[in-house]
Amino acid sequence: MQIDPEIVEKQAIYKLLIGCVVPRPIAWVSSIDATGIANVAPFSFFMAVCNDPPTLAFSSGRREGSKKDTIRNIEYSHDFVVNIVDDALAEQMNLTSGEYPPDVDEFAITGLTAAAGVKVKAPRVVEAPISMECRVTQILPVGHGPHSLVLGEIVHFHIRDDLYNPSTGRIDMHALHPVGRLAGNLYTHVHDIFEMKRPVENYAG
Repeated sequence: MQIDPEIVEKQAIYKLLIGCVVPRPIAWVSSIDATGIANVAPFSFFMAVCNDPPTLAFSSGRREGSKKDTIRNIEYSHDFVVNIVDDALAEQMNLTSGEYPPDVDEFAITGLTAAAGVKVKAPRVVEAPISMECRVTQILPVGHGPHSLVLGEIVHFHIRDDLYNPSTGRIDMHALHPVGRLAGNLYTHVHDIFEMKRPVENYAG
C-alpha cells in the first residue's frame, strides 16, 4: 500500500499516524490556571528530548479552533508536571481525557490526590509512580491546526521509592508497569520485557 498524505483527508491521516507510531508513552500533564483550578489531561504525542538539561516535549491539538485548557494554563504559569500512568491509574487517566469545562477540576472528578509542586505552580498526581516538574522553555505552533508543541525542562523528579536504584541510577522497568497508547481506544500494558545488548561500538569494519 502506497499513501500520499497530500491527497488524503486529514482525519484519515490522523488515524494512520496514530496507528503507525505505536506504542506511545503517555504524558499525563497536570497544570493550574490563574484562579487556582487544576487540570489533568493525557497526551500521547510525547517524548524525551535531551538529558542536558533534561527536557520533555508533548504536543496538543485544538478542539473546535480553541486551545485546550492545558495549553492555556501553561501559557499562564509557564510550568507543568508530567505524571506517568501505570496499570493502576489507567481508568482514572481515561476519565481525564474527556472534554470538561475549564472550571472543572479533574482531580476532584477522578478522586486523584493533588500535591503542590516543589519548584513549580502546577500540582502533581500523588498516586503516579513518577512525576516530573517542568518549566516551559518553548511553546511552538506546529501544523495547520495549529498544534502547540510544548518543551519543558525538568526541574524536579518525584519517583516512588521502590522504582529507583540509587546504585545504578536506573528505574526498575519490571516494577513500573507503564501504560502505552495505541490507536483509537486501544492501550497496551508493558509487561513482556526483554533485553538486547548493543553491538560493540567503534566498529572498524
